[in-house]
Amino acid sequence: MPNAKTSPSASRKGRRRRRWVIPGVVAVILATPVPWMLPRNSSFGMAWQLDRRMEVNGTVLDPPGRWTWVTAGRPPLVAEVLFGGGGSHRDLRTAPAASRPVFSEPLAAAVGLHHAGYDIEFRVMVQAFGATQAGLPDPAHIVELSGVALDSLGAWQAARALEPAQTEFRTVGGDYFVSAAAGLPYEKVTVSELAPPTVVAAIGGRLATIPPFSMFRSLALGRSHGLLVALATYAGAVEDDLAKGRHIAATGGVRSDGTVTRIGGLAAKARAARRVGVDVFFFPAEQAGELATFDSGAMALMPVGSLGDAIALLEETG
Repeated sequence: MPNAKTSPSASRKGRRRRRWVIPGVVAVILATPVPWMLPRNSSFGMAWQLDRRMEVNGTVLDPPGRWTWVTAGRPPLVAEVLFGGGGSHRDLRTAPAASRPVFSEPLAAAVGLHHAGYDIEFRVMVQAFGATQAGLPDPAHIVELSGVALDSLGAWQAARALEPAQTEFRTVGGDYFVSAAAGLPYEKVTVSELAPPTVVAAIGGRLATIPPFSMFRSLALGRSHGLLVALATYAGAVEDDLAKGRHIAATGGVRSDGTVTRIGGLAAKARAARRVGVDVFFFPAEQAGELATFDSGAMALMPVGSLGDAIALLEETG
C-alpha cells in the first residue's frame, strides 16, 4: 500500500501549532512564582489553617478551637524579578539557616512543650558571615570557641566571657582556626537557638519530607509563626481548651524562654487575620504602635511580650 501523504491543510495547521509552542513555553516560565524570593516591601497577607496540618513528635496537632498562622508577602513571578529588578526582592536562600522552617518549627514546638512542663534542653547554632581575615570559611558554622563546646546558650555566653588574647575556634566540619585578635574575625555573628533532636515538628507533617515540599522547607521562610506554633503545641500538650470556641491567630518569633520577638509585615498579617474571621490576634507587644490606627472590627488585638502572657490572656478571657 502506498504511504499516505499529509494534506496541505493539515500541514499548515501543524506549522501554526508549532509557531505558538515557544511563545507559550516562555509565557509559562515568566508566570511561574520564584519560591525562594519575596518582595522587600509587601502589603499582601495570607492566613493559613494550622489545625491538623502540623505534627509534633508523630502526633497530629489539633487542640480545641481554630488556630491560624499568617504570612506577609508572596513569591514574585519570574517576569516581576526579571523586569522589575532583582534588588526589589529578598533572596531567602541567603538568610541564616536557623530561620528555615526545618529549624524554626521544632524550636517553637519545643518552647510550647517546655511551658507545658516538659524537660527541654535547647541548643544553639552559631554562624559567622563576612570573614575579616584570609583563609577563613565564609560563612562558618562554629561549634567550639576558646575550647568551649557551643552546645547551649549558656556555653556560648561562657565562651564569650573568657576574652582571650587570641581567638581559637572550630567549625562544624572539624577544622580548627586561630585568630591573633580577640573576638571572632567576622563582620556578623548570629546565635540562634535550636530544639533538641528529640523534638520533631513540621507543618505538613510527613508531607513536609516529600519533594517539592521538602525544598520549600529548606528555604529561609522566617520564624514569625513561632508564637502560634508554640501556643498551639502548649494547648495540645496540656489538653486544655484555651481557645474556648474562639478562632485564634498569632504572629511573632519566640525564644526558648518564651519571649516574643519582632516580625515584619504586621499590618498585612493583621488584615489577613481579620479577613478570615479571627477572634483573637496575638502579636509582639513592642510593635503595638504599628496597629494603633488599625480597624480590627470584631477581632481583639492582643499585644504580648511572651508566650506566658498569651496563655494567661486566653485563660482569663473567653
